[in-house]
Amino acid sequence: MSHNRTWLAFANRKRCRHAEAIHHLGFISWRMGRARFSIGDVVYLFMSDERCVRFKMVVTAENCKREDQDYWIGTAPNDITYKLELLEEYNGTELNETVLFEHGFSGGKSIEGPICNNVKLLNYIKSIF
Repeated sequence: MSHNRTWLAFANRKRCRHAEAIHHLGFISWRMGRARFSIGDVVYLFMSDERCVRFKMVVTAENCKREDQDYWIGTAPNDITYKLELLEEYNGTELNETVLFEHGFSGGKSIEGPICNNVKLLNYIKSIF
């Protein structure tokens, strides 16, 4: 049995309206490359504009064509992606940036690429969802 990993990824509102895409489509496309997701991995999304973790997603497919172009600001890249489907949405205040700093969140450059090795932080996020 493979052990799926848990990730924290940064959803940049200046590039894509991720929340709208998730609400309308039930999923988003995430560029393959820097992220080394596997099918079954859980990905929490830190929303750049709201400064909090809001969505719990699961990787359901890889090597997909991008399907969320309509939600991009400007032209969406025509790249090969993972499909991340919505599992849960969180609307409380315990996953905002201020609270996350108390649980090992570094902010800034630490979230440029998806992270899966900050066990303290990821365990805290899991405990809230």
